[in-house]
Amino acid sequence: MQNLIPYFNFYYIFVLRKHKYLMKKILLFLFFSQCCFSQQWSISFAERSALISIYNSTSGEQQWSQKWDLTKDPKTWYGIKIKNGNVTEINLSGNALKGGFPSSVSGFSKLQKLDLSSNQLSGDISSVVSSLTNLVRLDISNNRLTGDPTAAILPLSNLQEISVGNNQFIFADINTFLQNFPSLTVLDLSHTGLNSVPQNISTLTNLESLNLSNNTLSQNFSKLSPLIKLTQLNLSGNQLTRIPTELASLTSLTSLDVSHNLFSTNYATVLTSLKKLEWLSLGSNQITGFPAELTQLKDLIHLNISDNKISGGFESLLPLKQLEQIYLDKNLIVGNFPPALLQFEKLQMVSLTGNQLSGEIPENIPALTFLENNRFTKQEIKNFILREKALADFTYSPQRYDEPKTVYASLGGSASLPQAISGNDYQFAWFKNLDQKTTAAAESYYISSVEEEDYTDYICEAYIFEKLPRELMEISFFREPVTLVKGLATAEVNRNLVVYPNPATDFINIKTTKLDIEKVFVFDLSGKLLVSEKSRRINISHLPSATYVISIKTSDGLKSFKFIKQ
Repeated sequence: MQNLIPYFNFYYIFVLRKHKYLMKKILLFLFFSQCCFSQQWSISFAERSALISIYNSTSGEQQWSQKWDLTKDPKTWYGIKIKNGNVTEINLSGNALKGGFPSSVSGFSKLQKLDLSSNQLSGDISSVVSSLTNLVRLDISNNRLTGDPTAAILPLSNLQEISVGNNQFIFADINTFLQNFPSLTVLDLSHTGLNSVPQNISTLTNLESLNLSNNTLSQNFSKLSPLIKLTQLNLSGNQLTRIPTELASLTSLTSLDVSHNLFSTNYATVLTSLKKLEWLSLGSNQITGFPAELTQLKDLIHLNISDNKISGGFESLLPLKQLEQIYLDKNLIVGNFPPALLQFEKLQMVSLTGNQLSGEIPENIPALTFLENNRFTKQEIKNFILREKALADFTYSPQRYDEPKTVYASLGGSASLPQAISGNDYQFAWFKNLDQKTTAAAESYYISSVEEEDYTDYICEAYIFEKLPRELMEISFFREPVTLVKGLATAEVNRNLVVYPNPATDFINIKTTKLDIEKVFVFDLSGKLLVSEKSRRINISHLPSATYVISIKTSDGLKSFKFIKQ
């Protein structure tokens, strides 16, 4: 046996050496395989993995608007830019990302631009971005991020654009945050809890775009005066009663947004200094007339003065020869289309939605004209469409009609809610609480036994479509809300009409001395429409014996009574 030991030792050494040789071959194969595998992508395996981690952690496959095909090279993926084998830009703005702020963002050492704005990201950014020292643009605005971002962003001294607005950030010291970015050209601090303009903002003399909207600014506007390179300024949503006069030095401004404030009168004196303005928004204030200072803005192209109390004075805008767009939505403009708006040679778009315009629609309206939610009739709209004008966009539906109305009804009693449009061409739909569609499809809405939950607001949609020679005309007409209120029943407050006999057998008669009858409806107690006609004598002989409701439409509205058919 001892003579066999050397043989076994020799065999062991031979096998071991053979296995080592095999192991080397396996390792070399894995190494070269990894090299070949990584070379099939335009970036490293590590950066590709980091991108996939972003995709997975923010519900990419389930949630994103623009998804990635992970079988393809990352250079084809939406929002990704690659240079010299490294990811240099990630732009996934508004792409429906959801979840915590992706920690794998920190894996891109050459990243220069990161835009994850307008998504649903939450949590804090802590140390995730602090290592991205090559960043020149950071936009994480319009998310749900929390905490104080100062420690994460302060080391990024190369930043030229910082947008952190409209999150839930709380800055311990906003001036500390602003002290390290001498090259900053874009800054968004909207909705960050500011009650005064930060002191250190005056040192950012290279700023070209500044967003301080949706704060509660009331002082320190002098700190904006040194920002003479500023071309865009947003001060909307700050409850200002005037445009700060300290802005007079910002003569390079081309865009100013001061909407959603509290302007009424004497608020615009500084506009005489801002003669380069091309874009101005005064929307959502309490303005009753156009400020005289507007005539100084000879370069103005875009004017938004929607959601105010403007009713006229459009001739005062005529000196604005460069005007191309004007928004006049939700004002108090009544009657015909304002003729002064047809005198602007360069006007391409006018929006007049949500006013009370009616009458003939002019033939030479701008190429983009929006007239929905006014008081134009079907025939007025049809007449214009039949002229077959070449327009880029003409929006006319829906329209409004009637006036807001209150109908009284006692608990347990009946109620009938009126609206003015009639005709077999229309399809009717009633909505409770303004947006809950009911099963009612008649011209009026009948409730046989009023319950507590029925006391609310209702609207009716009258929908019509008609095939015209070159297009289909579709219009939805919505009556202004009718409110059902607890009080006297409808029949108890209507004394100008008499319905007899009651009970009745073959006919029911209507007597009135002051009102003209437009239409008469008969419903059963479930609200089903049984009779619809225009007459003072209604034949009910075909109806079975039961209790019914007769609704009489007059110029005074809709009046309802119960009667018994024997």
